[in-house]
Amino acid sequence: LITRPDGEKFGKSTGSTLWLDPERTSPFAFYQWFLNVDDTVVGTYLRVFSFRSRAEIEEFEASVVARPDVREAQRSLASEVTALVHGADAAAAAAEASQALFGDGDLASFDAGTLETAFADLPRASLRDPMPSVLDLLVESGLSESRGQARRTLNEGGVYVNNQRVTDATAVPEQSELLAGRWLLLRRGKRNLAVAEVAER
Repeated sequence: LITRPDGEKFGKSTGSTLWLDPERTSPFAFYQWFLNVDDTVVGTYLRVFSFRSRAEIEEFEASVVARPDVREAQRSLASEVTALVHGADAAAAAAEASQALFGDGDLASFDAGTLETAFADLPRASLRDPMPSVLDLLVESGLSESRGQARRTLNEGGVYVNNQRVTDATAVPEQSELLAGRWLLLRRGKRNLAVAEVAER
């Protein structure tokens, strides 16, 4: 029986269902699930779900203690299990998409296919003419509950557009900032993400 870090079993009743069917859990969401497993269980999951040797797993466990922020063990687990279930190409695409979302690099360096995969499961806001302000996009996407909350988060430096911090509550994105001519990645804090997409005409 595989359990969560709190000892609870996985299942629909606990809201922790992970499907093998890509129509129910996308390869990207599947990869992210394993990437985000807790440090306390990643060694156990490597023993159960991967074909790594005992020595390799022990090295990964040592890296969790020495360099927990790198998440080397989780990355190995996520890549190996995703490749096993969905194939090597899907695993590589999921890893690239994850880097696009949660890395600090230049999002413009990723191709449209990688970005589309990364953005597929995110909450959305619409980009239209005239271009909405960043504040309005935060509210429309659900990243902020109100304009007041959005303004406070902007003033506190907790908002990013395409991985670039925005602090001006009146800021309006430029057309030139659109990724692949279609998207803006919105982030509140470290992990709260949404995407603004050009509305179909």
